[in-house]
Amino acid sequence: MKTADSPRTVLTVRGLSKTFVGQKALDDVTLELRTGEVHALLGQNGCGKSTLIKCLAGFHHPDEGAEMNLDGAAVTVPYEPAQAAAMGLVFVHQDLGLIPNLSITENFEASRRYGTGLFSKIRWSRMRENTASQLALLGHADLDPDTLVSRLPIAQQTIVAIARALSSAGEGAKVLVLDEPTAALPDSEAALLFKAVRRVVDRGVAVLYVTHKLEELAEFADRATILRDGRNVETVEIAETDRDRLVRLIVGRDVETVPSRPPAGTTGQELMDVQGISGKRLRDVSFKVNSGEIIGVAGMLGSGRSELARILFGAQKPASGTISVKGKAHRFNTPRDAVARKIALIPENRRRDGGVLDMSVGQNLTMASVGQFWRGVGLSKAAERTWTSQKIREYDVRPATPSRLFRVLSGGNQQKVVIAKWLETEPDVVIFDEPVQGVDIGARAEIFELINGAADRGAAVLLISSEIEQLISLSHRILILRHGRIVADEPTAGLTAGKVTQSMYFDGEKTKETSS
Repeated sequence: MKTADSPRTVLTVRGLSKTFVGQKALDDVTLELRTGEVHALLGQNGCGKSTLIKCLAGFHHPDEGAEMNLDGAAVTVPYEPAQAAAMGLVFVHQDLGLIPNLSITENFEASRRYGTGLFSKIRWSRMRENTASQLALLGHADLDPDTLVSRLPIAQQTIVAIARALSSAGEGAKVLVLDEPTAALPDSEAALLFKAVRRVVDRGVAVLYVTHKLEELAEFADRATILRDGRNVETVEIAETDRDRLVRLIVGRDVETVPSRPPAGTTGQELMDVQGISGKRLRDVSFKVNSGEIIGVAGMLGSGRSELARILFGAQKPASGTISVKGKAHRFNTPRDAVARKIALIPENRRRDGGVLDMSVGQNLTMASVGQFWRGVGLSKAAERTWTSQKIREYDVRPATPSRLFRVLSGGNQQKVVIAKWLETEPDVVIFDEPVQGVDIGARAEIFELINGAADRGAAVLLISSEIEQLISLSHRILILRHGRIVADEPTAGLTAGKVTQSMYFDGEKTKETSS
């Protein structure tokens, strides 16, 4: 995806190391970015990607000896975040940093400084014009600058964040760093983002792009640098490197990147019967799921996928409908009611909803099953410690330290803790909502095994995911939601990603036309 002009090196980093309290997070890292290219930064969680980005942004100061050259001039290292911005280093982090209840224009202007004198005046019309022009540069002249950010789909929010970051550098943007911009996006919306980023690349800006989604690289990236354990492994040309080799470079071994399809038709008794459920988005949703069955749930953002998970787990009351477990209808007013009926939810946002950040790994693991450690009138700390250490080994949580705070674990290890917490309650129904979002390739394979293992033990599994190939490979059948309704219930044998995507967008007649 090169520009017409010959690319030139715009940023060179050599000998960059970073040590935290005696532990080396980065060790002699080298990075070279070129104008007009997308350069992927790959590696498992904990490999040093985030630390490298924070060093580039000026939030972390690297160890002595690091060298940096930007646009042909040596850069004095270390430097502060304001200096990074002034040099043309622009960052869009995974949380985007937008204020939902402000308009696009207000988000653009929120960080600027204005005069406070008697005759100072904020010129909103000029600000709207500037916002519109910046959005137009990314191909989104149709976005109204007065629109509240909260009303935009995630893909457009990401585009707003990119436009805002670039506008802060004016004409001086040299490097744009994107930290997992597609982590929460379905493939259809990721394509919208790719198109906008291509416009940035065409302006001669170098793009450094962090992702765990290897399937995106072929269409989006030119080169990739792989880190492992804080060190460079290799920098490769994407066009000359297949996925298996990338995985070996990232993990250091062969890993199954796509989960194996479970045995067809191996399901047992009916465990859950959902009839006529409606909510804020959902409309008359009905389905059944049996013991040992994995049902995938596909749909665009806003289709009602996560609302379905919340209702089934008692975190949101339905407007109508019934939920029966093992043949008996229940009303779930709270998650406690759902847990009492042996329903578990691994939520989409593990940091906000899945674990308690400032509690230890051990405390997070035991909080759903702490009752088993009561002995008489007190809690047996010894029994709890023994059990916790055993589960940390079984689920391969790293580092294997029960006292470590949950918040400092990598995304993949946080997710393993959340999954372990619920699977150890031996649930009859397990709902996985985007279980590998923001998780590295090695941890993904382990989580796929845990999902299959839950079904093998007889649980009914509901798997919600934006990654269609993953759903097809892992599920027995797929429910497709559109505008809050189930528009298709398809067995995965012979099902294609194209057919699922079409059903997410079009009705049956339109799908037939598109397929022909």
